[in-house]
Amino acid sequence: MGDKKNVIKRILISSEWRKRYILSSRVCRLLPDRLYLKLKYKTIMHSNLDLSNPQTFNEKLQWLKLHDRNPLYTTLVDKYAVRSYIKEKIGEEYLIPLLGGPWKSVEEIPFDTLPDQFVLKTTHDSGGVVICRDKSAFDVEAAKKKLRKSLKTNFYYGGREWPYKNVKPQIIAEKYMEDESGEELKDYKLMCFHSKVKATLVCSDRFSDNGLKITFYDTDWKRLPFERHYPSSTVELEKPKSYEEMVQIAEKLSENMQFVRVDFYNVKGKVYFGELTFYPGSGFSAFNPSKWDKKLGQLIKLSENSGGYLIVSQGYVVWIHKETQGIKDYKFYCFNGKVKYLYVSQGLENHSTARISFLTPDWKTAPFCRDDYKPFDELPSKPYQYDNMLKIAEKLSCEFKFLRVDLYEINQKIYFSELTFFPCSGYMPFNPMNWDYELGKLLELS
Repeated sequence: MGDKKNVIKRILISSEWRKRYILSSRVCRLLPDRLYLKLKYKTIMHSNLDLSNPQTFNEKLQWLKLHDRNPLYTTLVDKYAVRSYIKEKIGEEYLIPLLGGPWKSVEEIPFDTLPDQFVLKTTHDSGGVVICRDKSAFDVEAAKKKLRKSLKTNFYYGGREWPYKNVKPQIIAEKYMEDESGEELKDYKLMCFHSKVKATLVCSDRFSDNGLKITFYDTDWKRLPFERHYPSSTVELEKPKSYEEMVQIAEKLSENMQFVRVDFYNVKGKVYFGELTFYPGSGFSAFNPSKWDKKLGQLIKLSENSGGYLIVSQGYVVWIHKETQGIKDYKFYCFNGKVKYLYVSQGLENHSTARISFLTPDWKTAPFCRDDYKPFDELPSKPYQYDNMLKIAEKLSCEFKFLRVDLYEINQKIYFSELTFFPCSGYMPFNPMNWDYELGKLLELS
């Protein structure tokens, strides 16, 4: 009750709090994202939000909310759905063990069968967490009350973090984790800019009398001279022995993303995945000193502003983004609606540096190649959506004796390219040549 009185008092005496209260009301849900973000930014940051030419870290996070809307992000912020992604991408050993769930309501949670220590989380928001360190002293009704309130919220509306908008509200139970000292775990949050870790923030003293401390370090573990919303620790925090492993994993998980923060725990020297955060502080947390807002903002090269160049070559008109080395092209050779082979190509705008490798459907190097292009030096990694690509190729080719289906995967999303009935117009130079005959056997003429 005391907290409610304090909020009411702030609303009555502070125009800023009145604005915040109005922005959190249901009627403001009708506002377009762009207008809402401008109003909230002005209220909290006390400056105008420049979305035409954003410069600071906070401004660019707001820009990304509006423009970088990869459907995969909805899966990645879902605390239950992301587990499958992490298992596929880096391995199940990095997941905190799941004790139960997902449950749609608190009534479904089997509190009697849960262990003496556990953590309950809602899957669709931030902050919907209940920690049980001792089941004999655990207030079940208070936990249910908090979780019920969380299940009723849509986290998207508070800061227009659109990936949360369509996440299904559920509850999961995870194993309670603690470090060697028996204290609360420290969070290691690695800030990735274009798939490179540039800074790490450490959350410590979360449940101490003095409150949470957040301390920023660079990749050499030198303290960075700024704070953001929370004070930094008064003591130097030891670099975890597994830090390099964290960096390697974070950069893998952040592939093809302009910015994402990858959060980890370190438990007795073992790394565990925490979550992926696309908009730290929802882009409304000031830096102290303020110049660091712009310094970190310079590390994000927004796609619409970062440019590229056009190449016209061999009948192709290609747009090459200057932040990438060209996208890969996946071409599926389908015989009677079944993928028998495919090839991966990259860099076709330049014949001398282009690469083409033929593969089998189980993603192994095929025993042949094209004589006019060099293969990749190393087998390219399998695209995240590969299984769905196979299904699409076979569905599109099901009525044809032969058809090549060409697809792209950009930011883990599939894009259609074209359908090709006569690759190289029937003049493809195979190496070794006998594979011209082997593939011919797969094409049964009427």
